[in-house]
Amino acid sequence: MTGREAEPLRRRPRIWRRALFLFLLPVLLAAAGCGRMPRIIVLTDPLTAEEHLELGVAYERQGKLDLAIREYERALRKEKDFFQARVNLGNAWLAKKEYGKAEEEYRKALEVRPGDPEATNNLGWAAIFSGEGMEEAAAKMEAVLSRPENRAATLFDTLGVLRKRLGRTAAAEEAFAEAEALCLGERGCPAETLREIRDHREERDGRVPSPAAPPLVQ
Repeated sequence: MTGREAEPLRRRPRIWRRALFLFLLPVLLAAAGCGRMPRIIVLTDPLTAEEHLELGVAYERQGKLDLAIREYERALRKEKDFFQARVNLGNAWLAKKEYGKAEEEYRKALEVRPGDPEATNNLGWAAIFSGEGMEEAAAKMEAVLSRPENRAATLFDTLGVLRKRLGRTAAAEEAFAEAEALCLGERGCPAETLREIRDHREERDGRVPSPAAPPLVQ
C-alpha cells in the first residue's frame, strides 16, 4: 500500500472524533451553563400496588385527599382490578363531594366483585348525597341484604335512608328497626353506630345523614 493510499485511513479517526464532539457540544454547554451535570430522570415506579394503597390510606387519614387519590390511582395503574384501591378511591371522591366520580369508582369495584356489600353500601351513599340513582341503589342494597351473611346493621341503615329519601316511609321504618335490633342483639355494634341509626331514623334537626365510614383496608 502506498503512502497516498494509506492517508484516508489515518484521517478517519479524526473525522469520527470531530463528529462526536459536535454531537456532544450542546450537552456540554448546557451542563456548563447550569453549573452541574444534566439531571438523570428515573421513570420507573418502585412501589407495588399494595404499597400505593397503604400510602393513600395514610394520606386519607391525614385529610390529604388529593394525595390519597393520586396514590389510589397509581395503585390501579399497577393493578387495574385492585378492588380495595377502587373502593378507597370512591371514598376519597365521596369525601370531596364529587359524587359522580365516587359512583363511577364504586360501579367499577362492583364489576370486579359483583354484589360486594361494602361497594354496594357506598354506592348507596353516593346516590343519597347526589339525589340521583336512588331507586337502583335501593334495589342493589335489597339484593345484598337478601343473603343471610350480609345482614349487618350498617347495611340496613343505608337501606332505610334510601327508602326514606324515596318516600317509602313504612319500608324505611322496617329497615331502621332491623338495623337497631341487630345493634341491640347478640352481635351488637359500637355505640356510635347505634346513635347514627337512630339519628337517621328520626333525621333529627333535619340534618343530612352521614355514612358510617367503611374500612380503608381489608
